[in-house]
Amino acid sequence: MSKENNPNIDLDSLNPIPMSHRTMSPLNYAMVFWSSTIIVQIMVIGQYLLVPIGQLNFLQVIAVGIVSSVILSFCMTYNGIPGIKYGIPFIVQARAGFGTKGAKIIAFIRSIPGIAWNGIGCWIGAMSLEVVTKQLFGFGNVWFYFFLLLFLQSFLAYKGIQSIKWFDAVMSIVIFTMLIYFFYIVLQTGKVDFSTAMKVKGSWSLPFWAGVMGALANYTTAILNASDIMRHIKPSSQENLKSSSAFASFVGIIPPWMFMVLSGMLIGLATGAGDPIEGLVELAPNPVFGIILLVFIILAQVTSNLTLNILPPALAIQDIFGLSWKKGVIIVGFLSVLTAPWILFSSDYFFLFQNIYSCFLGPGLGVLIANYYFINKQELDIDLLYGKDNVYEYNKGYSPAGMIALVGGAILAFIFIDYSWFVGFPSSMVIYTILKNMGIEKKYEEVQQKARLA
Repeated sequence: MSKENNPNIDLDSLNPIPMSHRTMSPLNYAMVFWSSTIIVQIMVIGQYLLVPIGQLNFLQVIAVGIVSSVILSFCMTYNGIPGIKYGIPFIVQARAGFGTKGAKIIAFIRSIPGIAWNGIGCWIGAMSLEVVTKQLFGFGNVWFYFFLLLFLQSFLAYKGIQSIKWFDAVMSIVIFTMLIYFFYIVLQTGKVDFSTAMKVKGSWSLPFWAGVMGALANYTTAILNASDIMRHIKPSSQENLKSSSAFASFVGIIPPWMFMVLSGMLIGLATGAGDPIEGLVELAPNPVFGIILLVFIILAQVTSNLTLNILPPALAIQDIFGLSWKKGVIIVGFLSVLTAPWILFSSDYFFLFQNIYSCFLGPGLGVLIANYYFINKQELDIDLLYGKDNVYEYNKGYSPAGMIALVGGAILAFIFIDYSWFVGFPSSMVIYTILKNMGIEKKYEEVQQKARLA
C-alpha cells in the first residue's frame, strides 16, 4: 500500500506526511501562529525599547516591530517550503546539509533554547498569575502556577500534534479577542501620551538594530524548524507551495507581532510600569477584567510553548534517542524544570544566553537555505534522506561543508555577539556555498547522484 493511501500514517512520527493525510490549511497554520505569537515576551519588546526605559522613540519601536517580523516571516516562508513540499520535519531536512549525525547535532543545539524557553514561558506565566491573583484574591503561589502550566501544556502535547493544532487554532480567536479588549481598556484611560515618546530623537543606529536583534531572539529557534509545522499544511496545489508558505507565515506572524509590540508600548505609556502585566493590573477597571487577564496569561503561554518550545525538542529526542513522541514530550517537560528558569530568566546573563544560542541558530539556518536553494535547486530525494544507501552519511555521518560552515559562522557570530544572528546567518550561507562549489564533497555528491539515478 502506498504511503499516500495508507490510513495508518502516524502524524507524530518523523516519517513524511503525504498530502492526503495533512490536516492544516495555510489559514489554520496562521491561526496556530497567532496564538503562539501573542505572548508576554513580545509585549515586553515594545515596552523595554521605548523611552524612558529604552532608547528609541515611538516610530522607531514600530519600525523595529515591522523589520523584525518581516525578516522572521521571510525566513519562515523559505525554510518551511521543504516541509510543505515533502512532508518532512526539520531534523530530516537537516540531513541533506549536515549529514545523518550532523543533523542530530544541529537538532540538539536547537533543542537547548527550546527546552529553556519552555521553562521560562511557564515561569513568566506563573509570575504573572501570581501578580493578578494577589491583586484579585490576596494570595498566590508562583510555584503552584509554574507546575500547573507545565502540566497543562505537557498533557496537551502528549495527546499529539492534532491536539496542539486544534487547541492553538481555537484559542487564537479567544486570545486575540481578549487582547483587543485590553487594548480598548488602555486607550479608554486617557493616560496614553504619545507626544513625549514622539518628540524624543531616539536612534536609528546601533540601539535600533540591537532592538531588532532582541526581537528576533524570541523566534530564531522557530525559524530553524519551520518545517516541523509546515509539513502539516495541505496547499491547494504543488504550484502554490511558495504562496501557501508565504501566506501562512506573513499572516500568522506580522499582525499579532505588531499588535503585541504596540500593546507593550501603550501599557508603558499609560502606567510607566516595567512589567506589562503589572501595568494591565494597575489599569484594571473591575474584577472581571482581572479574571479575563488570568485566562489570557494561561492561554498565551501554553499555546506558545506547545508550538515553539515542546514540538521541536520532542521531535529531536525521537530521532536522537529513538524514542516515541509521548516519551519525548515527558522528557522535554522534565528538562524544562532542570534549566531552573526562575534563575535563568532573572540572571544578568539571560541576554547573553540568547545571543550565544543565536550564534549557532543563524549559521544553522544559513546552511539549510544554501543547501536547499543554491545546491539542491529545491529538489530533495526523500528515500535517500530516510537512509536509502546511506548516501547522507558523508564522512562518518557528518557533512564537512555543513559542519565547517556551522562552526565558521558561529565563530564570526561570537565576534559580533550583540548581532550574532545577523552575522552568523549570511556568513554560514556563503561559507557553505563556496565549500560545495570548490568540490570539498565531490566524492559524496557523486555517490548521491548515482543513488538518485538507480
